[in-house]
Amino acid sequence: MKKLLLAICTALFIIATPLTAFEWGGLVTDSTGITTPDFSNIAFKQQNGISLWFNTTLGATDLFLSGEGTYKFKLVKPKDLDAQIINVLDVPLLKISGDILTGSGVLSLNAGRFSYLDATGVIFRGTLDGAGVDFTMPLVKLGFVAGYTGLLNELNLNLSNINETPEKQFYDFSAATIPVGASVEFPGLFANQTLGLQGYAVLDKDYFDASGYYFNLFLSGPITNFVYYNLVSSVGSMDSFKSIMNYSSLTVVAFPVENISVNVGAEYGSAKGQGSLATFAAPGYSYNGDIVPKFGFTFATSTMSLDLRANYILSYDGSGYTGTRADVNAGAVYNVFSDFQVGLNFVGQIDVTGGDNSSYSANLNVALAF
Repeated sequence: MKKLLLAICTALFIIATPLTAFEWGGLVTDSTGITTPDFSNIAFKQQNGISLWFNTTLGATDLFLSGEGTYKFKLVKPKDLDAQIINVLDVPLLKISGDILTGSGVLSLNAGRFSYLDATGVIFRGTLDGAGVDFTMPLVKLGFVAGYTGLLNELNLNLSNINETPEKQFYDFSAATIPVGASVEFPGLFANQTLGLQGYAVLDKDYFDASGYYFNLFLSGPITNFVYYNLVSSVGSMDSFKSIMNYSSLTVVAFPVENISVNVGAEYGSAKGQGSLATFAAPGYSYNGDIVPKFGFTFATSTMSLDLRANYILSYDGSGYTGTRADVNAGAVYNVFSDFQVGLNFVGQIDVTGGDNSSYSANLNVALAF
């Protein structure tokens, strides 16, 4: 695996010769915080990171070579326990990309290691090694993506899970899946509305019956000149089509004044026991057969921003839905100057059943770009 990863990187750099218009930069980050389940057992958290990026044109073409390398250090010191430390090295981005004009439209290319997001935001959201192509014409946009996740660094993808793998350091190969997808989108189909269809397979390399297959339908656009919506529904199966599962979500975003946005919405994942439906499962899905009403508020200016997000999770118990958890995320960011940023963040996961499974964390974050 390591030899293959090195060969891919070497090939990309060979292709990149000769390089012109070379740009580069970096980012240094520091995050200091605490986390606690009950305000008595407090754990200290420290995370530092540095990343370097570059972007350059490939000769006289319209293609670019982009890359990023990162190092992260994270320490967690629970009360009365030894500190847990993890070091992570990664290359989260290394791709050739660009737009190529043709006689009938624009061909957009991504090849290498890049991020990808499907219309639901839950079936596949993250990094893959592979290729993606979009072909945009006046009335329709066609897309295709295929990749492999087995060369990704699991430590960087799930850095929050330090308690589960404290012995791992620097690089740990991720689960080997093969995501493949195709899409067709009709922008401005009617009244500036966009209709899209997507089909995805997330193939499990080692256990074929664990592969997932999904068909997405989405509709989005303006309701008024300052209110927009996004509606998406996915039907899928993860057991060779023996059962069907569903994910659906609706988000409405309003911009009442220039500096403020408000969004409300809800998402639904099917649960086992709801007729013939199975529990919805996907690589990027974090709930388990739930209904999740959501609310968000953002105030932003050129120098600062305030953000508030809240979810209320209703879980299916076999006969009906009951509240299980409320999530609150509040943050503030201030740009001290153009390349220096300071922020505060609070996250609360509140057990609303009367149990003692709540947790809270607060962080002071600093970022310096160069």
